[in-house]
Amino acid sequence: MKTPMRFLFSTTRSMTAATATAATAAILALLTATACTSAEQSPADQAAKDQAAHVQDVVAAGGVVDSILPIAEHLRRFRAELPVVDSLQQASPSLEALVARLARAVSTNDTTDLNAMVLNRQEFAYLYYPDSPMSKPPYEAPPELLWGQILASSDKGARQLVNRLGGSTITVSKLRCPAAADTVGHNLVHARCEVQFSAPGKPMLEGNLFGSVIERDGRFKFMGFANRI
Repeated sequence: MKTPMRFLFSTTRSMTAATATAATAAILALLTATACTSAEQSPADQAAKDQAAHVQDVVAAGGVVDSILPIAEHLRRFRAELPVVDSLQQASPSLEALVARLARAVSTNDTTDLNAMVLNRQEFAYLYYPDSPMSKPPYEAPPELLWGQILASSDKGARQLVNRLGGSTITVSKLRCPAAADTVGHNLVHARCEVQFSAPGKPMLEGNLFGSVIERDGRFKFMGFANRI
């Protein structure tokens, strides 16, 4: 396992407790997570999760999280050994198609496709993070911290989906995104989308089955599986 990047207590380029708390809230609200299920995480992904947990512990204790490195250097290191990508891979052609794909994957316990339909590490590094407001002042949150937050939230959501609905035939009857998509660089981010769906032996349900959805050049992927079911 790669050693998580070390953060220091300092007064230079610091993220105060208030800023870090706001950053965490923004991460969960805008990104609402992404990644592989726990059993398939890479060492780098696990290191990112460990780093995020460490930063949260420091902030909770009233400390100041600081990196001696500029964001550009954090990003360079985060991208090391990652393949360069310029488009979303294994994406769906519409939001509706993506949600239908999710329903099929959960119905058949297809964790391979569940992992394929969410933003991966290289897509995050090259297509989303550079334009994200979280990479800019006043947050300037390092990519490994954001990715760790995304992984943790999405892992939990994926487990909830599979544990509660896995193996059931899911029928989606309505999809609604109450707000217009946010423009983030070349991307559109659809947030707080709600799905009305049913499964055998269960009442009609409605709520958030997933986190935000990223759209780029007419291709769609989930940014994570954080949900409220």
